[in-house]
Amino acid sequence: MSSTPALPPLPRRKSASALVLEIFAIAIAVLTTATQAQEGSDSAFKTGFADGDTGRLPAFTTELAKKAANAISKRDWEAARSAYEEMLKGEPDNALTLSNLGAVEYQMGKMSEARGHLERAVQQQPKLSATWITLSLIYYQDKDLHLALSAISRAVHERPNDARARNYLGVIIKSLGWSNGAEAELQKAIKLDPTYAEAHFNLALMYLERKPPAIELASRHYATARSLGAAPDKLVEKQLVEVAE
Repeated sequence: MSSTPALPPLPRRKSASALVLEIFAIAIAVLTTATQAQEGSDSAFKTGFADGDTGRLPAFTTELAKKAANAISKRDWEAARSAYEEMLKGEPDNALTLSNLGAVEYQMGKMSEARGHLERAVQQQPKLSATWITLSLIYYQDKDLHLALSAISRAVHERPNDARARNYLGVIIKSLGWSNGAEAELQKAIKLDPTYAEAHFNLALMYLERKPPAIELASRHYATARSLGAAPDKLVEKQLVEVAE
C-alpha cells in the first residue's frame, strides 16, 4: 500500500512518483503541442505559440524551447530547468514558461520553487487548467486541502470535460470527507473517459468503503482498471474476497 493514498485512508495501486509523472505529463501538454507544431513548420515558434486558452511562448525562444523539450524527453530535468530559466530572462512574466518551469521543478522535488512559479503563471493567465491541476497536487501534499480544492475546482471550471481534473477533484473532496461528491466526480471522469484506469480503480475503492460495501460494483471497476493496465493490488483483492464472504 502506498504511503500517499489517493482516497485516504483507502489503499492506492500507484506510488507517489507515478502520480507525479501523470500530473507532470498534463502540465507540459502545451509545450508538447507547440513542439509538434514546430516539427511541421517553424512558423509556430517564429510568431510565438498561441491559442485562445493558454497564451503564448515567447517568439525568441525557438531554440530554447527545442532544448527544453529534448531534455524533458530524456528526463534531464536540470537541463530543462536551465532552458526555462533562460527563457524567463527575456520575458519574466510569460505564463507558459512559468508553468513549464514549475512543472519541471515539481518533477525535481523542488516544491517551494514549483509552487511559486505555478502561482505566478496562473496570475498571468488564469485559464491554464493544467497548471491549476499541478498546483492542486502541491497544495494537497502540503495538507492544505481547502487550497487544493480551490485550485482543482478552477481547473474543472476552465476545462469541465477533463477526466483527470474530475478524478483529482474526487480525490480531494474525499479527503475533506464528502464521499458522495467524490463518487459523483469519479463517475463523471469515467463517463468522460471510459478507458481511464485510475478513475475506475478509485471508484472500486469508494465502493469498498461504502457501508455496506457495494461489492459487485467494486469488483466490476477493479476488474476494468486491471483490464486497462492497472497493476494488481493485493490489499484490494483481499478486501474483495473478504467482503464477498
